[in-house]
Amino acid sequence: MLFDPFGLNRAPLSGNVAENISSSWLSPSLTVNYAGTPAVENKVVRDIASYGRQIGWLNDIVLELAKHADLPAHVAGTLKQMHTAARQIEDLKKANRAGALEDAIASLNRLKDEQPDVYAALMRGRAAEDARSAMPAPAPAPASPTTVPGH
Repeated sequence: MLFDPFGLNRAPLSGNVAENISSSWLSPSLTVNYAGTPAVENKVVRDIASYGRQIGWLNDIVLELAKHADLPAHVAGTLKQMHTAARQIEDLKKANRAGALEDAIASLNRLKDEQPDVYAALMRGRAAEDARSAMPAPAPAPASPTTVPGH
């Protein structure tokens, strides 16, 4: 057996393999401690509005109200930070939208070059879907009477 006074030489699965891996390139780290019922909070964030969206709404309200308020001088720096952060967030969103559009165009071009039949079918399907969504909704059927007059 090999002398290993510090326990550094281990074969795979021969010892303690528990390891905490924390790296932003693997996945974003976000710890959420729900104040309410976790299942409800999860549905709110997933189905209604993310925390970022909720905070964005609050920032918009605060910044608008601050325009019309006589605020103490000691909050001026914080307000300036909020304005700066709001601008940076909007710039990041715009850059991301532009990047997504460029990625979509590049993907469509690649699909057209590499799989022209699939590309043509996709374009026909999109055109048909767009035509359906552009049609006005049919008028509702007239309501049927609940009582017959004279009866």
